[in-house]
Amino acid sequence: MSESTIPLLCTEQLSVSIGHKVLCRGLDWQVAPGQFWCVLGRNGIGKTTLLHTLAGLKRPAGGRVLIQGRDIQTTSAQQLARLRGLLAQQQADAFSSSVLAAVVAGRHPYQFGFGWDMEDDRALAMQALEQVRMAAFSSHDVMRLSGGERQRVGLATLLTQDPLLFMLDEPTAHQDAAAQIVVMELLRRLSPQKAVIAACHDINLVARYASHVLLLGDGRAWQGGSDSVLQPEILQAAFACSFEVVENGSRRLFMPVAS
Repeated sequence: MSESTIPLLCTEQLSVSIGHKVLCRGLDWQVAPGQFWCVLGRNGIGKTTLLHTLAGLKRPAGGRVLIQGRDIQTTSAQQLARLRGLLAQQQADAFSSSVLAAVVAGRHPYQFGFGWDMEDDRALAMQALEQVRMAAFSSHDVMRLSGGERQRVGLATLLTQDPLLFMLDEPTAHQDAAAQIVVMELLRRLSPQKAVIAACHDINLVARYASHVLLLGDGRAWQGGSDSVLQPEILQAAFACSFEVVENGSRRLFMPVAS
């Protein structure tokens, strides 16, 4: 992904909380087109809550989130759906639907009135299913898919929605090793006009694919290029355990060390 100086999303003194617990305070951050940001941190540190706040689904405890220079809380739902899309950690289906119909639903921000799905919409949906290697499942019932298969269908829906900013909560969750690579390669190869923010837990996948990292710790955050943030001493401060770096050709592997 190439970089641009114009941010798609920025936060100004953003604070995020759950109840009386402050998860993040005073965060100033910018996400520009062409960047692939991964959000790292311990379980329960607030990655999902931060992502939902960035997407406009939760009001911040302080500060604000801007998307293309506009306050996300005052942007219409249809505008938001064209600017950003969110893939949740799990997909909840209330009723049966074909995989293709679920993916075509991603085109709704571009439809008006009560028009039927167009052939072009279905073609885009099939293309997205091919990208996530789920085209053979287009006629299957979404309620009969495995967790990993359903998550890839969710990613195909996000691809069909085609927002400028992709937000994903644990996109490799429930995926086997081969599918994890498919997902991360796909996100890395998105158009340079787009950006990605993905909450992740696998440090080594992040080191391999992310251009930038936002690392959350208790009461603080580290941000920047992945090589500058993914340092043993910084990871130790965030995860409260030591890390050993293993050189594997041109890659670095981060191995937690038992205390």
